[in-house]
Amino acid sequence: MVSPMTRRRPLLALALCSALTGCVSAPPAGPIAEYRPGSSSVTGKVTCEANYALVARDENGLRDSFGEHQLRKGQQVGFRPETDGTVTAYAPGYTHTLPPGTYAWEVVASSVPSTSERLLCETGRCALTVAKAAGIVIGLLACLIVLLLLIG
Repeated sequence: MVSPMTRRRPLLALALCSALTGCVSAPPAGPIAEYRPGSSSVTGKVTCEANYALVARDENGLRDSFGEHQLRKGQQVGFRPETDGTVTAYAPGYTHTLPPGTYAWEVVASSVPSTSERLLCETGRCALTVAKAAGIVIGLLACLIVLLLLIG
């Protein structure tokens, strides 16, 4: 009979591998994209699945939020200046025209999953990638064996 610890070793090895290779992304510190008047287009890539808020900033540091959006790792958000002086903020499935000003996309800290939750998710993603690669290798080896049997 296989002990529970023995069954967990591959999962623990994958988790350790993920952590050591930087597979688990930390939430961003500060805005992931920030637009200031006169800037060209600005984009930022989401590094951690969470809610992100589109906020306006003024010179006094005050913030006004335009709402939150659930974004996945790898998605992009940003700002695009328009010819009429307005600014278009965008995220997947969302655009919003804003008057001239300073704006940012910021992570909502309370929506960020814990480190252990992010590690578990990334470990699952890495395990799936390993399983796909192993399946491809096994499939290629099987084809090679069949080919060799047909030739020989």
